[in-house]
Amino acid sequence: MDMTCRRASGIHLAASLVASASLVASATSAAAVELAVGFSSQMVLQQGLPLPIWGTATPRERVQVAFAAARAEATTDAAGRWQATLPPQEASREPRPLVITGDHDRVVLEDVLVGEVWLCAGQSNMLLPLSRAALAERERAAADRPTLRLFSLAVAAGGDRGAYTREQLAALEPGRFGRGAWTRCTPATAAGFSAVGYCFGATLVEALDVPVGIVVVAVGGTPAEAWVSREALAENPHTRSLVAGDWLANPALAGWCAERARDNLAPALAGRATVPGDGLGPAHPFKPGFMWEAGVAPFVPLAIRGVCWYQGESNADSSERVAQHEAILPVLVADWRRAFGHELPFGIVQLPGMNRPDWPAFREGQRRLAERIPGTGLVVTIDLGDPREVHPADKRPVGERLAAWALASVYGREGPGVGPLSVAATRGEDGRVTIRFRSTGGGLATSDGEPPRLIEVAGPDGQFQAAQAAIAAGALVVEPAGESPARDIVTIRHAWRPYPEPRPNLTGRTGLPATPFELDVE
Repeated sequence: MDMTCRRASGIHLAASLVASASLVASATSAAAVELAVGFSSQMVLQQGLPLPIWGTATPRERVQVAFAAARAEATTDAAGRWQATLPPQEASREPRPLVITGDHDRVVLEDVLVGEVWLCAGQSNMLLPLSRAALAERERAAADRPTLRLFSLAVAAGGDRGAYTREQLAALEPGRFGRGAWTRCTPATAAGFSAVGYCFGATLVEALDVPVGIVVVAVGGTPAEAWVSREALAENPHTRSLVAGDWLANPALAGWCAERARDNLAPALAGRATVPGDGLGPAHPFKPGFMWEAGVAPFVPLAIRGVCWYQGESNADSSERVAQHEAILPVLVADWRRAFGHELPFGIVQLPGMNRPDWPAFREGQRRLAERIPGTGLVVTIDLGDPREVHPADKRPVGERLAAWALASVYGREGPGVGPLSVAATRGEDGRVTIRFRSTGGGLATSDGEPPRLIEVAGPDGQFQAAQAAIAAGALVVEPAGESPARDIVTIRHAWRPYPEPRPNLTGRTGLPATPFELDVE
């Protein structure tokens, strides 16, 4: 029996992108062994977890997988799909081959390492490349990191304005939507990679001293509901309305999303081209469930350590959408954890400062969700941002803060991981209100040595006024700055502005900023 050894290129592997189960049957290419989208040379395998390896081959064919001393095998089903699971591996910088052998074919992935693998997902701020970030040239010069490996899913179409081409319209289906391959991190490959993903991965490599692989799946403008399976949305009574009827006419969804989609899909809607679709309307990255099916599901059940989630701008455009997001995100987290088979840690980037009216309430919703959903961490960025630019360039602090959370919460390193998170506001006997925090890193502080600012209080009338605040015994003590008695305080809030000016200065001892908040006094 002749065995053909094929060196698996990223383009070849990307062609095997699959639908919801990450596979595509290859009935017409007898004996061809193909791998799912997450596999190519130069990849990183997750240490310490069982390692599913999967793809397609001829129906009823035996497929063997070998890595180091580990072996596993599987038999393809009637559709040609197969999955074999290697036992957990220890971290290793040694480049080794991952070999997949069928009855008539052999694929060899070269230069495979073992370490930590993270999935970074969201919309354009997660996608923004290092070449567009602040201090881009300096960052690129330091990007020669052979044990940091990068995978970015290049998609056929995004959420920019303008009509899609015929080729883009035809590619709006799970098996054709995205392509990609792993690469070593070099100044050249890092330049076009997610700035947040790169800074997160580079910080982990230095701190953990093991190989790190970063997978980025991000598309500009995509709302949160696009990243959840339709089944999960339909099963939850609070999100069921998002998958009711044609999504382009669904009043529960953001009007601007449908308007942008109609612009993109104009050739198909006018009958000049065709586009994949179903009973919920034509395919599009903004469609509920689409990014799950076409962007995330192709990587399931890849062994990964956790998720970095930077999304929200598209769900923060009205008070109704802000409230809706608080129902969507728990469904998303549970859906992903179910699919990947374990309680994935989620690092959630809170929206930074920008002059959009509903962002303070959205940040508060993110804070409450991080408190409510176990295994999540809130990465505060209120001290960053730009009053007019939705894509602030200073991405290194975002990546570093995600890494600080992961190092503390996932890897057990010393440190708070996140900035101060408000716990409760209680009234003392003198009427003044004390706000207690957790994750202070040894206590509260201010970034400039001045008293805490941007603290406001409201009485029963709901009218907010500036307040005086001081740090005492690791807590924040607050009273009105005017003549109103402290006993009248009903609600306290911090940094409750779209783009706070002056910038907030309340931090923990480690310098990480405190989250904006709004608390009722107990």
